[in-house]
Amino acid sequence: MDPYQELTLYQRSAVLMAAAKLGAFAALGDRPSTAAEVAVRIGADADAVRRLLEALRHLEYVSYEADRYALNGFSSAFLRGGAGGMVRLAWKEHVFYEAWSRLAESIGAGAPQFPSYRERIERDFASVEKFLLALNDLAQMAAPGVLGTGAFEGLGTLLDLGGGAGGYAGVLASTLGRTRVTLADLPEILPIARVYLAHKGLEGRVELVTADFLSEGCGLAGRTFEGVFLSHILHDFEPAVASAIVARAARLVRPGGRLVILDVFAPEAGPRNPVEALFDLMMLVEVPRGRTHGVTDVTAWVEGAGLSVSTVHSLYFGSLLEARAE
Repeated sequence: MDPYQELTLYQRSAVLMAAAKLGAFAALGDRPSTAAEVAVRIGADADAVRRLLEALRHLEYVSYEADRYALNGFSSAFLRGGAGGMVRLAWKEHVFYEAWSRLAESIGAGAPQFPSYRERIERDFASVEKFLLALNDLAQMAAPGVLGTGAFEGLGTLLDLGGGAGGYAGVLASTLGRTRVTLADLPEILPIARVYLAHKGLEGRVELVTADFLSEGCGLAGRTFEGVFLSHILHDFEPAVASAIVARAARLVRPGGRLVILDVFAPEAGPRNPVEALFDLMMLVEVPRGRTHGVTDVTAWVEGAGLSVSTVHSLYFGSLLEARAE
């Protein structure tokens, strides 16, 4: 491993994010083009655009022939959303890229670079919407592995608690034909999910209800479900709050039903790979009091709520914990 090469890896990410933000990939979308043509389309300096395209070319992010640049299989992903699409994810990572440049400040102060989720909803709802839709793209990418665990098979009713803009709810409703899926989230978030699900042709397939997993009963008027799903919720909260969320979710599970928790957990012996270690650091930068929780801690919270953990599945990005109510 070359120390200097590792130190400059940020440049590759910066090239991708700049090309996406400036619209360079979109400018190449129709046909192979010269640097001058791309510069005109995106309204940028011609020489600077040529330099950017040369970097993209030599990093093999675009193809090049006869003085013309074109999208290849890699860069085509930056023109679409959904599974494998990067158009929304590039925006999300650009936002966090700027925050990560202040990582030393977060470590020194033990504080993130962003306000709480509730504050972001109040102050900058447009960015919250874009963020949630980017998470939907990640959900579609991860869905095959999640569904492959079999954790949702045979459920008659399934609650996606804190389901955001409907990424997993949509996949579950379209895949589990006999399962009645309910997505529960804050009232400000549900309209985003409604539009997203309608665009996917799933209008009416997913019940949308107002709920708050930070309140007792979650505002669900005593309803229970055969399955309750918590996807990437716990890492946004400190242990006392996260354990309370688990307890509230457990009380929504009918006898014989399942609680399914998808998240990045810390193994008892510590992180096993860079993904787990960097995710915990990401929570420090991005979320007030956010952190990865130990799998033994989450297991204890689940069992303390009266459920028994049956399986913990290791996935490409995180783990899926499956628990059953007696």
